[in-house]
Order: sequence, then structure tokens, then C-alpha cells
Amino acid sequence: MKFLLSLLLLGLQLFSSEAFITPKQLKEKLDNKNLVILDTTDTKVFNEGHIPNAISIDAGKFRHQVGKYQLINSSSDIQTLAQSLGINNDSEVVLYGHNIDKDILKASYIALALVANGLENVSILNGGYPDWVSEYEFDNLISKKTTTPKRGNFKANFDANILVDKDYVLDRIGKVAMIEARPSEYYYGKKQSPGVKRLGHIPKAKSSYWRDKFDIDYRVRKDSELKAIYLDNNFLNKNKEVITYCTGGLEASMNWYILTQHLKFKDVKIYDASMREWGNLDDTPLVK
Repeated sequence: MKFLLSLLLLGLQLFSSEAFITPKQLKEKLDNKNLVILDTTDTKVFNEGHIPNAISIDAGKFRHQVGKYQLINSSSDIQTLAQSLGINNDSEVVLYGHNIDKDILKASYIALALVANGLENVSILNGGYPDWVSEYEFDNLISKKTTTPKRGNFKANFDANILVDKDYVLDRIGKVAMIEARPSEYYYGKKQSPGVKRLGHIPKAKSSYWRDKFDIDYRVRKDSELKAIYLDNNFLNKNKEVITYCTGGLEASMNWYILTQHLKFKDVKIYDASMREWGNLDDTPLVK
């Protein structure tokens, strides 16, 4: 009986993904035919060196412009894009950046887009490309080759409960927990957020800057530290609804990703248009 249980647990480990994986874990997966590696940095940096078989992807391809803000693309568009990247429904996708600009936020946004459309096995490389180079620079595991993927057969199954709009947020102020992923100077209205006319934050929302969840080298903090931030400081309950927002969707996607994929919160929603919509309207409530 114990032997069968051990086999079952091993099987679950083999066919399930972790939200953040180490370079060593990724290296062990390189020969997996279901593995799809996506590099979220810009093309020029990608061409200077990347993980073998990685595919360069612009997070902007998962979004479209609506006035002053951007929104996630339609389910059919994301399905087509995912297929062009070689993704199947049973693929294991690993995303990473080069720890410059907002690479890691692009990774979490793409993860959001894929998970919201039904892909189950998605991970982000902890420490990004710099940690990979540190481990395997001299093991012939740095590539400059372009990979052309075989078209995948991914079929999207959109979860309409993840993304919410302005009216949904407006109706739930003071009723559900909300967290903001921008730096505190934007939250408190001491500095103007890029592309946002008005100052301040949504009433009752707590400040929860996305960068505080990582160390200086973009490695995710220990679970105990994350729980101290989200549970103790932000007063969140993993079994109750949470809404996360930011400037324009990218920063909030990281809070969403950590809460749902790593800490296993049950009901986290993201206000994709965020302050690029809310803060540019004259009739939406803001406080400092």
C-alpha cells in the first residue's frame, strides 16, 4: 500500500508544475517533449543569449489597446497565439526574463493569460536568466539559435471569474479585500503614476507593491515572508475574494500569480485596466 502511495505521489510530482522553479529543475526538464520555454525579454537581448530551445515572445501580443489602457486579448486570439508558440493543452510552459525592465511582470502577465484560458502547467523560472547563466554558463546550455516551434493544438477554455472591470470593482469597494501593486508613492498620491491623470488609490485598497515579494536578485521570497505580507500586513484570507490592481495590469498580474499559483488562494481577481482607466476618469473615487 505504501509503495502504491509513493508511486502516486511521484506521479503527481512529475505531472504537476510549481509556480516558481529553479534552474536545476528546469535543466531536468529540457528533454521533456511537452516543455515550452518562453523568454519575455526584448528581441535584441534575447538574441545575445538565451536558454536552449527558448522562444522569444512579446507580452504585448497577449493584449490590445482600448483608449488609454490595455486589456487581455480574446480567448480565440490567445488560443491562436498559444498554438503558434507550440503550446498544447498538456504542455508545461516555463516563462523567464533577463531581470531587466519589467521582464518578470511580462512573465506573470503571460502566465495569467494562459492560466485564465485553461492551461494548467505554467511556471516562472526563479531568478530568471541570470541565475541560469550562473549555474550553466560553462555547460553548453546557453544558446543563440532561433527555435521555430511546431504548431500546437491548444484549445482555450476561458475562466470568466478571473478578470473584472471597473463596474465590478466599484460595486465591491469596502465589501471585498483589494490590494494595489504599484509603488507606495503612487498609492499615497505623492507621485503621479505614468499615464494616469489623477492621484491616489481606490478606497479601502491596501498597498502591496509587487517588488516586495522578491529579493534583490528577483528570487521569490520564502513562503513565511510572503504570508506575512499578504495575510498579516494586507489582512487577506486565502478562502475569500481578493481583487488586485495596479497601473495597467502587469504589476497586478504578479500579485495574482503569487496568490493563486503559489500560495493557492481560492478566489483572486484582477482589474486589468487598473489605474490607466480608473485614474483617468473624473467620477471614480480615489483617496490618498
